[in-house]
Amino acid sequence: MTTHMKLFKPLATIRGAKKNPEKNIRRRSRVDLRRTGLALATIAILSVLLSMPMLPSRVGLKVGDICPEDIIAPRTAQYVDEAETELRRQKAAAGVPKIYMPIPNAADQSAAAVKAVFAAVEEARARSASEPLESRVRMIRMRLGVPAASRISDSTFVSLLGLDADSLKQIEDDVLRLLSAAMGRVIHDDPAEFRAAQRQVGVDAVHAASNPRFAAIVGEIAQYALRPNQTYDIKATIAQQEAAQEAVQPVLRTVSQGEVVVAKGEALLPEHIQKLEALGLRNPKIDYRTVGSLTVLVAMVVLLVAGYLAIYYPDVYGSTRSLLLLALLAVIGTLALRISGGMLGIPLTPVQVGYIGVMWVVTVGMLVAVLVNAQVSVVIAALLSIVLSLMLNGELRYAVSSFMMALVGIYSVANIRDRTDLARCVGSLAIAGIVLVWVLGAINNDSAYAMRIGTFWAGVVVPIGAAAVFLIGTVPLERLFGLTTHISLLELADTNKPLLRRLVMEAPGTYTHSMAVGHLAETAAQAIGADSLMARVASYYHDIGKIRRPHFFVENQNIENAHDRINPTLSALVITSHIKDGAEIAREFKLPGVVVDVISQHHGTSLVQYFYDQAMGEQEACVGLESQFRYAGPKPRTKEAAIIMLADSVEAASRAMSKPTRATIELTVNKVIADKLRDGQLDESDLTFKEVSRIADAFVRALTSTLHARIDYSEVMDTKKAANGDSDSKQAVDSKAEQEADAEPGTASAAS
Repeated sequence: MTTHMKLFKPLATIRGAKKNPEKNIRRRSRVDLRRTGLALATIAILSVLLSMPMLPSRVGLKVGDICPEDIIAPRTAQYVDEAETELRRQKAAAGVPKIYMPIPNAADQSAAAVKAVFAAVEEARARSASEPLESRVRMIRMRLGVPAASRISDSTFVSLLGLDADSLKQIEDDVLRLLSAAMGRVIHDDPAEFRAAQRQVGVDAVHAASNPRFAAIVGEIAQYALRPNQTYDIKATIAQQEAAQEAVQPVLRTVSQGEVVVAKGEALLPEHIQKLEALGLRNPKIDYRTVGSLTVLVAMVVLLVAGYLAIYYPDVYGSTRSLLLLALLAVIGTLALRISGGMLGIPLTPVQVGYIGVMWVVTVGMLVAVLVNAQVSVVIAALLSIVLSLMLNGELRYAVSSFMMALVGIYSVANIRDRTDLARCVGSLAIAGIVLVWVLGAINNDSAYAMRIGTFWAGVVVPIGAAAVFLIGTVPLERLFGLTTHISLLELADTNKPLLRRLVMEAPGTYTHSMAVGHLAETAAQAIGADSLMARVASYYHDIGKIRRPHFFVENQNIENAHDRINPTLSALVITSHIKDGAEIAREFKLPGVVVDVISQHHGTSLVQYFYDQAMGEQEACVGLESQFRYAGPKPRTKEAAIIMLADSVEAASRAMSKPTRATIELTVNKVIADKLRDGQLDESDLTFKEVSRIADAFVRALTSTLHARIDYSEVMDTKKAANGDSDSKQAVDSKAEQEADAEPGTASAAS
């Protein structure tokens, strides 16, 4: 028996004998091929499941084709809306103004044109006065160039020819001054802008002319001599337009996972093609980089979980069956998340996908808690919540909901005791889900309608679905892996089971004894935090081996004692054989392994004292003789098996008491437990001395209540005297208690 406290143990399915730490170290130092192979297989399967969205099926439809079925987005993806992006780029290019470059010497050219006009007029005036004006005007036009000079009217030339030199000089100065002001402004070579500039010069001539009579002439010559001072630079403009187009950000659209990309019967449009290409459905290919990174991540997670189990839960890590079950549940959970994520093309909304994922995380967490270990299930639930978040593109809402609801589910089923516990589990999950919906909805500013939808899914669908899958999945998994859960124990606790009905009919005394032992064992297990349900159910079946020869056991005898006709050695053989018989019957009726273990261990290697004492009276004592009167064992290896051993002996001894009082009950209990301790029957169990003391107190309370013990005042006085040093009184009390406890030494205590 150990003297240390152990961490919370897993359910009865994982319990076993205490292991030698040095052997564990040596065992872990070697490479276990089974565990290594299981880890590699788990990594490979999980990597494939998580990489499946990266391998979409090909869609060979073209623009204009009619879609034969709904095409569902297998994942969330972004794509560039080419049509909208091009439209915005065209608008940006159209918004770029034309770029003009300055024309060198434009003002000088304008002034030169004015001087050329007046030089031509002076030359024409120098001709003979008899020459007709028409010929002089033609000469001016020829001098200036007919196309250019055509922009000045003949009447203007005639007026200039008729003026004196001073007037001509004044007009010329007015024109140059007007042009100087006009050329100081920006004049593009755009025809429309240039015509507007000419009109403006004509208007300004009214104010620029020194003599109002000459304003029209000044304006007309100035309009003729006006020149653009900036020319359109097409190359620079195109470059600016291209820069403006490049500055336009692509218009991104998002297609969400589960969204109908193309509906059945719909004609494909260019925008549909863009979505299909973004999802990789047009030209599917493997992204080896992403798949490789994902595989490395999965390998890290598997190795970290394995290390965590090896350090903190060596009983789970040391069981290949438990590791296989853990890996299977992780794979089932990931596969379920993938299926609910739209792998089968089921048209689900993102909210539905999220809450179905939450349901599977909760379910797997509950299954791991019941089938493997409650603490390990917390780690698995956390990892699956992260996987769910990754599948939903980092949506933390469902990761938080799944993990917290999984914790509630784990707490609810980890120590399930009856059917109502499952109903309480559903209610707890519903309350937690609804609270999370409204809290997270308030954080994310969800609408009232969205939170009402979430309330239905988190408060109804997730709890009921998780509980149903949990209840259905527990049975095949525990049978496949040979495990025992509280659910199966609850079924065995039904006293209408065929084996218990047979026990009550063929060995009614043993049946009554087993029920009483179950009550004692359950009370003691509750006192030390052991598995009380397992202790009670195993107690019901611990003596089923007595069915084969019930009349050899005192609780089933009426008048005749069958042992009176045989020798002590044969009697001991018959008594001890009920262990082997019980194990065989248990396997025949397919009772769980933990119950079979209790049947084999509940007497340990105890001595059949009554028949041994008889044999001692017939022959000399020797070591070989004693071994013939001991049970074959093994000794109890779990707390529950040790409790049942003690409860079995205590209950049998209590039936031998003729006058049960609290004092005699306490003496009897302490004597039985002390005998087991001295005999080393508790050495292989995990019980501590403190727990043994609590077990004794629990036995005393239960027996006092069951046997309706009354206070014997004379006995109390004797006890007080003994406590005060009256050795005679103390000896009398002890002797009396021992006599009552051993009233039927062989058939009552040993035969039970």
